[in-house]
Amino acid sequence: MIFMTFDDIINKKKKEWNCSDLMNTANITHGEKLPFSSPLMNWCTYGGIPRDKITEFFGEFSGGKTTTAVDICKNAIEIFKQEYMEHIELLSSRITSGDKSARSELEDFECVGPKKVTYIDLEHTFDLDWSEKLGIAHTDIKLMQPPDVPAEDILQTIEDLICTGEIGLLVLDSIPSLVTGKELEKKYGERTVAPLAGLLTIFFRKIVPKLSRYHCTLLTINQTRDNLDNPYVANTPGGKAAKFYAGLRVQFRIGAPVDFLGNELPTKTENPAGYIINAKIVKQKTAPYDRKQGSYFLMCQSGIRPDFDYASLAIKRYGVIHKAGAWFTICDPYTGEVLETADGKPIKLNGLSKVYEYLATNTEYYERLKKFITDDINGITTDAGTEDENGSESNQTLQL
Repeated sequence: MIFMTFDDIINKKKKEWNCSDLMNTANITHGEKLPFSSPLMNWCTYGGIPRDKITEFFGEFSGGKTTTAVDICKNAIEIFKQEYMEHIELLSSRITSGDKSARSELEDFECVGPKKVTYIDLEHTFDLDWSEKLGIAHTDIKLMQPPDVPAEDILQTIEDLICTGEIGLLVLDSIPSLVTGKELEKKYGERTVAPLAGLLTIFFRKIVPKLSRYHCTLLTINQTRDNLDNPYVANTPGGKAAKFYAGLRVQFRIGAPVDFLGNELPTKTENPAGYIINAKIVKQKTAPYDRKQGSYFLMCQSGIRPDFDYASLAIKRYGVIHKAGAWFTICDPYTGEVLETADGKPIKLNGLSKVYEYLATNTEYYERLKKFITDDINGITTDAGTEDENGSESNQTLQL
């Protein structure tokens, strides 16, 4: 028997498995996220959904799942384009320095282009006009609407697409829309025993290492079903595999309707400008699990309103906008000093809607506030502290 050291075994397996990053794969993408447009959601998830992992959005109908997924797609497209240009610059600098191999690598890289965002719409309800309002050009997203084919074919196609290495984000909308071959063969009324659950168990086991190897993120959308045993716990179709293999699971539920300034309206309002979307972090394996619930504004015509979120965070999390009853005092986010008007009086605003108006008209302060909050979410040290009066972090549940 030939004695082999630890390094000998690892090097041998790297060759056998064709995997150069066998031992440090977990460190490559640690902390990398695809962000939401909502600062509140970025705060709750420590920056967004984890890259190269599985994320599940689930909830009741009209809960904001699909729109939020499209929003993730928009931000992913921007990130992939930026990463593409940065790599082009890197290869160009290598060519300038005399690296001959970099030229062919550059040609191949330019031929493939940026990482692609693919949306598999099994429900056939994707609205390109709505996605364009949310900031996605028709040519930037690869939309696939399969015909009535078995779930086995769709899942195999997903695996094949991921293995090309060209996909950066793939959205599956939705899991309950998958119909297995056995179900297609059956007549209405004939029962099958959990065929989709067994199929997804195999699929997720196979796909998890491939996501890491080919640097692809899988976002699945799921629905909820009534739980007769416990009405407070929602069931999701497709078995338990999605729950086990997801690195992040977020449950969405629609909240109160709001007007254009974010003021809550009666529940039965017929023509609201938007809604408050309640998001519950049900599972979090890629960041500390201490921020379990939050809310954000989803407007019917324009999507997520980041300015409303920044105001909420500034008031409830960071305390850089002081609240006393119905009055709000505007402070510098870095120094904590109260800002003053031209005649030397503190800037005090009556009502939250006035705060939104102030942020909309004072772009310099709004950009400064955005940078302060975004840097903190991304782990960049700021000059101002973020602790409360007792020296500890504020409440980890943020609701509007």
